[in-house]
Order: sequence, then structure tokens, then C-alpha cells
Amino acid sequence: MFFTRIELNPQRRETKKLLANPRAMHGAVEACFPPSARSQTTGRNLWRVDADRHEVRLYIVSPSVPETEHLTENAGWRSAPAETAEYDRFLTAITKGQQFDFRVTVNPVKRQFVHGGRGKILPHVTEEQQLAWFTQRSERWGFKPCDHAVASPDGNTEKSLPALRVIGRGDRQFGKHDDSRPHTVTQRQVTVVGRLEVTDTALLRASLTAGMGRGKAYGCGLMTLARGR
Repeated sequence: MFFTRIELNPQRRETKKLLANPRAMHGAVEACFPPSARSQTTGRNLWRVDADRHEVRLYIVSPSVPETEHLTENAGWRSAPAETAEYDRFLTAITKGQQFDFRVTVNPVKRQFVHGGRGKILPHVTEEQQLAWFTQRSERWGFKPCDHAVASPDGNTEKSLPALRVIGRGDRQFGKHDDSRPHTVTQRQVTVVGRLEVTDTALLRASLTAGMGRGKAYGCGLMTLARGR
């Protein structure tokens, strides 16, 4: 597995197009891999965009090395080429009991059952519902959220932080064609940050490479980890 980071230039026309349409970004990510690579590898490609105040970054987790030149040339910075690293080395070093700070964008949904049918997929609406959805699934993903404290900038005091926080949420809309019939897809995306403790290394490794929840083709499910401070 490989982990790739690409800095995007939000002022470029192609970048604006990709950021506005998850389906277009999905196509751009898939174009990083030749058909031969897709047929010879197992697993799927995950991606996520983090748009903070001063930076826009695209992350990709993939079974093979992506060819990202078209993304850098059309939507990135010539002075900042994509960075790709072997992900397996990090994954195999994960041990039970370790704590990490994390970030992930997910698509929290529920199925509303109807008599005689499969039911309808509906998004969770409130922040409380969305965090409950995430917490309920954390065990099967190989971790548990944990409260933690962070030091102040001067190092003299500590501030207690909750295990989970929502830092962004909203609906993404894009066009899609099924059976030659165009329609609009609305996907609720929620970005969650916090700290986790590893409870099952195999489950967590699988979650980091296969993704979490629905909407993986459109930017959901890729979790990034950083050493807890």
C-alpha cells in the first residue's frame, strides 16, 4: 500500500472544478492508475481533500504507486510535487494500546426500513447523531475514542479535549448517470477529529486501507493518523 499527499492550488481553474464536484475528483484520482495496475492489484483507492485556512491537500491511499503528474500540472503547484511513501511500514508498526490523533471525513447514514422493501438510506442530521454513529462503529474499525489533554503554547497549562469533535459538515451534490438516466446525488459529509486508542491492530489496518463507511468513491472513509502529543 502507498500513501500520497498532493498540495493543490485553490486559485487554479481545474482545482476549483475538482473541489466543487466529488465525482470529478474521483475521476482525476482514478486517472492516476493505468488499467493494468487496476487489474493486477486488489483493494480500492481512497482519497480525501482537507481544505484548511491556508492549504488544500489531497490524500490518496492506494495499492499501487499513483502517477500524479496531471494533477500537479493542472491543479497543484509546480514547486511542490506529490509525495508518495510506502504505507505498509507504518501499518505494520501499529500496536495495540497506541494512541493517535486522527482525522477522517465520513458519510453517517441510517437505513429507514419500509414494509415490503429494502428501505431508504437517510443521513444523520445532528452532530450528536453523527458522533454517536461514529462511536458505535469504532470497535469494528479497531479502536476506541479517548479523551485527552493538550499543553498550552507556553507549556504551563493543559486543556482537556473531548475524544471526538466535528470540525466540518455539509452536503455535497453532483450529477450521476445510472442506466443512462441522469440524476443528482446528495451526500452528507462530516469531518471528525480526535484521539483514538488502538484496540485491534488487524481491524484498524484493514480500516485504514479499505476505508470506513459509505461514500468512499467520493472522498469519504480515509482516516489519517498522527502520533498523539
